[in-house]
Amino acid sequence: MKKLFILSMVLALMVGTASAAMTGLEGHKSYIYPVVRVSSGGGGGSGTVIYSKEVEPGKYSTYILTNHHVIEGAINIGEEWDSSLAKKVQVERRSVVHVEQFKYRDISIPVGTMRIEADIKIYNKIEDMALLRLRYDEPVTAIAKLPAAGAENGYKVLDESIAVGCSLLFPPLPTVGVVTRMDYLVNSLPFHMSSAQIIYGNSGGAMFASDGTLIGIPSMVAVTGWFGSVPITHMGLFIPVDRVLKWLEDERYDFIFNSGLAEKDRLELREKEVREKRKDQK
Repeated sequence: MKKLFILSMVLALMVGTASAAMTGLEGHKSYIYPVVRVSSGGGGGSGTVIYSKEVEPGKYSTYILTNHHVIEGAINIGEEWDSSLAKKVQVERRSVVHVEQFKYRDISIPVGTMRIEADIKIYNKIEDMALLRLRYDEPVTAIAKLPAAGAENGYKVLDESIAVGCSLLFPPLPTVGVVTRMDYLVNSLPFHMSSAQIIYGNSGGAMFASDGTLIGIPSMVAVTGWFGSVPITHMGLFIPVDRVLKWLEDERYDFIFNSGLAEKDRLELREKEVREKRKDQK
């Protein structure tokens, strides 16, 4: 009986160690380094590098995942006269946004940023998601780990979660908690909740599982008080990663998480579908 008790204690410790958040250089590479600061006009928030691969010799393609509300100020939709149709039509103009990749010394100490222009490639206002592509040919080595294509959701309530974002537009700050609720509906869309504290500026950043897998995008925080003036920072909602992957697949950007697909082929297919859709609308 005593041996059985000792064995069970050892197994419990092993499980606890396996699920604990990583620390040191490994933790920084997994959780902190892939997170960037995103700014557009007078607003700002966070983003996460989710893809950086060579598309032709010496030229890399790098994508940043963020929230739509972080870059909303860079999207202007207005009306312009179309002489070929002899009527006013809606026209969208997108401004360049800026992504700041942080540089560190002694693993943890931020000493500056590399500020890079980026284009808004796709977005969904209702889903509150956006994808940016850097105007930069060099590789970015710190990339968040995405679930494999077709992988099942591997986390549940009480599993450890690590939120990382540019809280109040500081350099990326990590907070550790647990998943506290799943499939909480906001405007009929499912969100998950974590006790890892988030605050304004975390939007568009990353929520990680302890093994470094991206499990979602921190997007909003519960509030109380007069006109919602007091944020409840340990009740943060994040967009679950399966929603993100479904959106990328629908937009033909699934090459980002499916290594069997080529960026060039998927974007050519997307462009063809967009042209056909426009033709049908005329």
